[in-house]
Amino acid sequence: MKRFLAILVAFAIGCSDVAHGMLRESWFETRVDHFNPRNQDKFAMRYYINDEHAYARGPIFIVVGAAEPIQTRWITEGLFYDIAYLEGAYLFANELRYFGYSRPVENAETENLDFLNADQALADLAEWITYLKETYTYNPNAKVILMGTAYGGALATWFRQKYPHLVDGVWVSSGAIEADFAFAGYNEALGESIRQYGSDACYSTIWSGFRVAQNMAHLGLAELLSTEFHLCEPLDTDNDLDVRAFLLGLRDDIEFEMLHLRNINSIREMCVEMEQQRDSSLNALIDWFAREHQYEQCVHLNFDRYMERFLETDFNAANLQAGHRQRLYLQCTEEGFFPTTSESEEQPFGNMIGPDFFVKVCQRAFGEWLTEDVIFKQLKSTNTRFGGLQPAIERAHFTNGGIDPYRVSSPLEDLNPKAPATLIPDTFVSPDLDSIDYENDSEELIAAKERTRTLIDTWIFEDFEPIHA
Repeated sequence: MKRFLAILVAFAIGCSDVAHGMLRESWFETRVDHFNPRNQDKFAMRYYINDEHAYARGPIFIVVGAAEPIQTRWITEGLFYDIAYLEGAYLFANELRYFGYSRPVENAETENLDFLNADQALADLAEWITYLKETYTYNPNAKVILMGTAYGGALATWFRQKYPHLVDGVWVSSGAIEADFAFAGYNEALGESIRQYGSDACYSTIWSGFRVAQNMAHLGLAELLSTEFHLCEPLDTDNDLDVRAFLLGLRDDIEFEMLHLRNINSIREMCVEMEQQRDSSLNALIDWFAREHQYEQCVHLNFDRYMERFLETDFNAANLQAGHRQRLYLQCTEEGFFPTTSESEEQPFGNMIGPDFFVKVCQRAFGEWLTEDVIFKQLKSTNTRFGGLQPAIERAHFTNGGIDPYRVSSPLEDLNPKAPATLIPDTFVSPDLDSIDYENDSEELIAAKERTRTLIDTWIFEDFEPIHA
């Protein structure tokens, strides 16, 4: 009954857009399960529209919802917005099912997550795009351009493959499209950036520090590690999951420091601190870690604490609003992208975190049914259905930052003459979303943005048929 009332409220809101300047919120009623005719349940998917520059019957530009609450920035500013102005396009952004307030079920208990997958999300898009053409442009032949980043980029790619009659071109910025369980390339890419923008000495310090920490854990030196790293709960070196969660936490801190500001100076400054004269690489790692957490009395780095964000099931809880549990479910059943360290020695973060650790993560969150064999089969199915790094696709542009570690799961070279790829050196995740800045952007970044702009214009007018009097 509560879910029914929630749908009624959301649908009532959808009857009239909620205006915020040029940006308006609205709702689209779609099916919970598109593939079971016995299930006719509906839910309300949230979306936003900006039609300030739209021409009557003009093209439709869509920012495809990623695995997070809806983001409206790129339909009010940036390169996609600028191109929409030039083309007279309607701008839309949708919210992916299960995220934010687009809730097809009452809660996120495991049995309610069956409808969280790419096929259902793509069907949502198909029905919604048809609705947009009927409701806003009154033009069944309106051109449709999708833009997506991260998981939204994968969905945009797969939509172009599965529903080519509904979309005329896709721009995928830093979209990881190849499922990969033991995602060794991610940590390898981080290691390459440490060497390139930090130093070989910095890489060696981190490499040695992690190996020493691993050896100390193997020797049972729990008290020393707990004291030096200011752990809130003493490290249980007899608990393999706790040891690996501890090492993963250290790795996560370094990754965050490298990437969160999207500035190579962050890597350089981190390495300057790591390279200061000390008696051991472990002490260098300890001192850096202490500065990172200097305003905390202690740090939680055990397995139970790591899992907390994934276990809540109330959509109103902060962790569900942030999308932690939903993203993990997609990783366990469709994507992978787990940052293992046991599969490669060409990275500096030790070698103890293997696929079996993340199998335990998936099982703790969703149940014992998620065995390693099930997860591998699910990820293999994703690549089988959509082609992995070799999707059969045209009218697509794949752009990636040269420092973004997720680039290893995205096409970095042209797939064919009509599906080019652009790698932008010395840049992080989705560096090309902002407007062209001819004063501050690098030549390569300007060229990438101009290429996207030209391609979208081509996709819109390639099959253009003039209206004859």
